[in-house]
Amino acid sequence: MSNPFKQITDNANKSQKKWERKEASELVGRKCEGCGSARPKDTNLTTCDYCGFKFMSIDEEIKTDK
Repeated sequence: MSNPFKQITDNANKSQKKWERKEASELVGRKCEGCGSARPKDTNLTTCDYCGFKFMSIDEEIKTDK
């Protein structure tokens, strides 16, 4: 009698799709000028979460959903 688990794994290995990576993925970001921590590029962050360094000053108050 053959092993049913071996049959299942053999079938899965034969039928799985082979994915090809065409280009490398990367994360684009910037570093905080104050402490060097990572900061996502093109975000609306105004201050560093780690050291409090101000990336930009905004005259208007930004309202958040609460």
